[in-house]
Amino acid sequence: MRSLTFALILSALLLPFSVAQAQGPFAEPKNLQVIPDTVKGSQLRQIMRRFSAALGEQCSYCHAPSEDGEGLDFESDANDKKRVTREMIKLVRHVNQVSASLYPDNPDHKPTSFVCTTCHRGQANPFLIEEVMNNQIAEGGTAAAQAKYLELKEEYYGSHTYDFTSFTLAEYANRLLISGDLTNALEMAKFSTEQFPQEAYAHSVLGNVYVRQRNLPEAITAFEASLAINPNQDGLRRQIERAKETMEQ
Repeated sequence: MRSLTFALILSALLLPFSVAQAQGPFAEPKNLQVIPDTVKGSQLRQIMRRFSAALGEQCSYCHAPSEDGEGLDFESDANDKKRVTREMIKLVRHVNQVSASLYPDNPDHKPTSFVCTTCHRGQANPFLIEEVMNNQIAEGGTAAAQAKYLELKEEYYGSHTYDFTSFTLAEYANRLLISGDLTNALEMAKFSTEQFPQEAYAHSVLGNVYVRQRNLPEAITAFEASLAINPNQDGLRRQIERAKETMEQ
């Protein structure tokens, strides 16, 4: 679904330049405050294409509608997102300058080139999946977070927008555990093992949650599930031994 959205955005922007000139601002760009006013129309078109693809949005996201209701007023600053975009352009330039100067005494250093997509990854507001789940838990609990995770996975899986790898979900549950949020940590750790039953770390996190809850039988079960997937975990074996010794006391 998301790939179709990007295709529609790009197809609209990939019109022959002669057509785009007739419909858009590329023939005589105006009100350029951050982008150099010497930019050619063809160059500006490419810049706008990259903005659109990086945010997963169309021109109307930043440009205000015309007063007559016909199309967009590309010169207008009425849409505040245009101001934000200008500030983001300045930010990207600054970050690239810093990146280029990190190793002044190493002529072989090749600095990373930062662009809009580096952070946005197809989102206007580039939240990490962990931030999305935090917001969902705050609003509707772990059930809401799990539902949102599956919804976004259905829409974005295979893209670079969100990280749906097994470690990320397990580590999210671990962060909840570290913060002392045992109830939500347990539900998200269970969810992690359900989504990624072959991820040893997910089972280990689940076991650690059970240890904190003093549910040692379930902790041992989870640790043994982790060992079955990855036997090279001597520390986990010691945890199992300590748990069994505690239960025998």
